[in-house]
This record gives sequence, structure tokens and C-alpha cells, in this order.
Amino acid sequence: MVKLIGVEEHFLSPAAQSAPKPDQSSNKSGIDARVGQAIGGGLAQYSADEQLAESVDKRITFLDQHGMQMQVLSDDGLENTPAKIAVPLAQQMNAQLADIVAAHPTRFAGFAALPLQDVDASVKELHRAAKKGLHGTMIHGRVGGKWLDDPVFKPLWQAAADLDMPVYIHPAITNPQVMSTYYLSDQYSLATGGALGLPGFGWHTETGLEFVRLVLAGRFDEFPGLKIMMGHWGEVVSFFMHRMDETIMPTHPNIKYDISDYFHQHLYVSPSGMFDQNQLNWAVSEFGVDHVMFSTDYPYEPTDKIQTFLTDSALSAADQQQIGSQTVTDLLHL
Repeated sequence: MVKLIGVEEHFLSPAAQSAPKPDQSSNKSGIDARVGQAIGGGLAQYSADEQLAESVDKRITFLDQHGMQMQVLSDDGLENTPAKIAVPLAQQMNAQLADIVAAHPTRFAGFAALPLQDVDASVKELHRAAKKGLHGTMIHGRVGGKWLDDPVFKPLWQAAADLDMPVYIHPAITNPQVMSTYYLSDQYSLATGGALGLPGFGWHTETGLEFVRLVLAGRFDEFPGLKIMMGHWGEVVSFFMHRMDETIMPTHPNIKYDISDYFHQHLYVSPSGMFDQNQLNWAVSEFGVDHVMFSTDYPYEPTDKIQTFLTDSALSAADQQQIGSQTVTDLLHL
């Protein structure tokens, strides 16, 4: 049996459950109400609050039923929560997560939540989380409208590299102006536009663009120890890395290596429950098994292929085990 550790597995800590909802107003100002309706309609299929907040015992039962050894838990994002709320809230969320990990070290690991509107506080919290036994952090897209290549985040990248704490860049709500212009149409419903602009396509391209911008900004040259994780087999842009070498590199002599080299050296990918054999084979051929991980995107995606996805593949038993658990074990020092 292949040992399975899921690296993109969501939950809500008690602190997150009782916290005020994130302030999205900076993203929605001046946008007509159709965007809000589209977002709600496009995400209606992903309502899973009960499972996100379920007890530890119930979650362990799920792991046992689906042949999984461990989940790497990630709590709610604080990217659009004001710093005065987010700083103490992150401390509470991470303390509660660290307690779960400490009580069940063979079943759970954890990514720290960071109060990213205050970068200095985020650096301190990342150090604190490392001491408490957490294994990295997850960032959900832009922070208060800022892309992650913004120089304000340099201290965070420095800390992540110094601590050897990998960063998982996760999708977030697509920029509302982009939603309105690119994805909404009078030829289909607002819900369809929302699904297209969010989980169907849009937020994946925006997430992948975060990694490309970090490459072009030279962040991996500045912080060569920085390690990034992304789901959905590399969030679309990974399929274009060689095209970027051909078309962008002639215009951009300010980084040390080809763009594809940064993908191969600094990026680790997982399926996020997109259990497609063709995409698995591509990821293995492009990145190698030591940069491919396993994830289910619990509780948002179907669970029927969790136990069979790797064993149904044409990969060797050793490669199945590498992807199932060894890559993430090595990366996060589990």
C-alpha cells in the first residue's frame, strides 16, 4: 500500500471560526454587484463549512477510511484581514494548529497562517510558528491588492528561506476588474462566469502568475533557498515555462537562469484533487518525482480516487511512494 500524505488539506481552527470575515472591500470597490453574484454562484458548489470545522477524531476517521497517513493542515487565509485583527488572530490560529500537530504527530502537520498586511509581524510569526513545530506557510494570492513580488514582502521571503519553511501559494478570489472584463458575459449565467473566473480557470492563472512574477523579480536569485509549492499541477503556468524561456528571456537579461530552471529548482507541485493520469505523467516527466507531491484539496474535491490514483498509474512502486509521501516528507522535514 502506498503511504499517502496530503499537502493541501483545509480546515478551520476554532479561532478562525469565530473571527470576523475578511475585509474584501479593497478588492471590490467600484465593481458592479454582478461580480459579487458571480463569485457567490461560482463557489456555491464548494460549501463545506461543516467539514472544515469537524473534530480531529472525525478527520482521522476520514484519513483511515481513505488510506491516508497524514494531512498537512492549512487554516483560513488572513490576506485581506486588517493587521490589527490579523496579528493576534494568526497567533491564536497557529497555536491551536500546533496543539493539534503535537497531539497527533503521525496524522497531522501544519502550515502557519500569517498576518500578511503587516510584513514585520508576519516574519516574527513565521519564526514563532517554526519553534512551535509548524512546517511552512500558505499564502492565498494577493495581499491587500499587492502581488507577492512587491518589494515589501522581501523580508518574508528572506525568513522563509532562512528557516527552510516552504511557502504554498494557493488560489484566491480573482481580481474583480478581471472577473468583470474577462469572465462575465451575457451569453451565460453569472454563476457560470463565476465558475470560469474562479475554480474553473481564472484563479489558477492568477495564482501561477504569482510564481512567474517572483521569478522575473529576481527573488530566487536573492533568496536561493526559497521553496514554493503550488497545487493543480502548477497552476496552468507550468505548462508554459519553456514558451516563457523562448519569448520572455530575450527581453529580460536580469535573472541568472532560464525561467524553466526556476520552475525545476524552486517549485513543488501537487494535484489538489485533480486526479488525472495524463497530468500526473506530464508532471513527473517535467519536474521529476522528487518535486511532485500528493494532495486532495479536502474537503472540496471528490474523494473516490484518493486510494487508487497512484496505484492505477504506470509509475513504479518506488515512484508512487515518492509522490505519495516522500517528497513532502523531505520538503517539510516531517
